Amino acid sequence: MLYLITKIIEVKPYKIICQFNNNEIRQIDLEKKIKYFVKINPELFNVLLDFNYFKTVKLDSYGTICWNNNIDFCPDILYQMSTPIDVKF
Repeated sequence: MLYLITKIIEVKPYKIICQFNNNEIRQIDLEKKIKYFVKINPELFNVLLDFNYFKTVKLDSYGTICWNNNIDFCPDILYQMSTPIDVKF
């Protein structure tokens, strides 16, 4: 199955709670991934360490999360690195 994000539910420091196209609610912890990419390309990824910028995350038309500086992540990888959470609405 190709996993896509259908909704951003909540944004915490370096964590994003999303709903995927299989209706699962999952938390994506991006802290380690961002710090890894900062070492490779600090000019591009350093901005994600600023929570005020990090929380500007949005859902794009391809079913993944992105920021205005064109950073995005593969939704399948995000699904694999996320953990399911029990959310009551």
